[in-house]
Amino acid sequence: MSRTKSRRFAIIAFLALGLGLFSGVTVNAGNVDPVERELGFVAELYRAITGYHVLLQGDGVTRDMVAAALYDVERYVEELDGRYATNKLFIEDHAAMEEITQTVAKAHLQAALLHAKGVDLEGSISQYEKVIDLLGYNPVDWEESIARSAVPGMLPGVSEIVFEMASPREVVEDLKRFWAAGVVTRFKVEEYGSASRQAFKIERIGGRKDPFSEAAFALASERFSERIAEGLEEFRVVLPPGRYRVSAADPTVETLEVALSRGGVPDPIVLNPNTFNFEFASPDEKCALTMTINGLTVKNFQGLSYGTYRVRSAPGCTRRIPDKITVEQNSEVSLRTEPERLDYVKEGQPIFLFITTPPGSTYTLRM
Repeated sequence: MSRTKSRRFAIIAFLALGLGLFSGVTVNAGNVDPVERELGFVAELYRAITGYHVLLQGDGVTRDMVAAALYDVERYVEELDGRYATNKLFIEDHAAMEEITQTVAKAHLQAALLHAKGVDLEGSISQYEKVIDLLGYNPVDWEESIARSAVPGMLPGVSEIVFEMASPREVVEDLKRFWAAGVVTRFKVEEYGSASRQAFKIERIGGRKDPFSEAAFALASERFSERIAEGLEEFRVVLPPGRYRVSAADPTVETLEVALSRGGVPDPIVLNPNTFNFEFASPDEKCALTMTINGLTVKNFQGLSYGTYRVRSAPGCTRRIPDKITVEQNSEVSLRTEPERLDYVKEGQPIFLFITTPPGSTYTLRM
């Protein structure tokens, strides 16, 4: 047995002693009513998940141990989701079904908190989204008591766990503090074949070097590579704030740099081998524009990447300037502005004139 596997076995064994479980959940069937028996199974699965708090808050926890713990948690919530789907078909007792729904939602909220503690911010957000789907509303308004953390008990000779309980609102505040350390970053991959995709990589070239950020980037980098290789055209990863470089082994592929700020909501990052140019015609010096894309200032308006450009005008400019210009490649190149339809200040006096042309053409901005 490998060292990692033996470690994971020890984790499960410890939790089994504390929870009366071992390698799964067992409920004495006997002559118990089937619905009551199912409620028991669901409750035991939920308790199994809460037991992992004591592990993730312990000393000497390694990345392998965290990965193993989160793997177990994901398997438990998957089993709960499967039971929930089946129970909806066969359980006609509305009160019992509501109790099962509430327990499964609590399990996903626990999983969201555990994933956040384990530096899997993307997994945490995904689990939280499932809570909202199950409840149909924001869990901050939920009247439940949730395990927030845990420590081993102090009684000699007894394997016990002492939980700190909190309201869902407090747990959500904890989650927000964890999530603030990550930026949900969306990627769009266009026009690249499978061979080119395999060569893509993302590097972190600036930002804090603390263990949390480095661990979060290591996980996000793995997921980025996996999703690129899978051929996904759109996907997201959660990256810690900092500066990044996306490149490929192919020298013809333009390197793309990205700056992500804490608490920011970045526009989708587009990976596309084609480019376009912006050309400013008859500029108005009083309304000189500054453009940024992916958090970085545009200095050269030739060979630009597709995506969303944020626009700022010079102080004192009285013209109505779009906040964003999004350039997309479809069968032709299309362009849209936000706010919409700001083509004219007055009829016959164009601010921006956009011409839809094939990839690689020049867009003329008239002011």
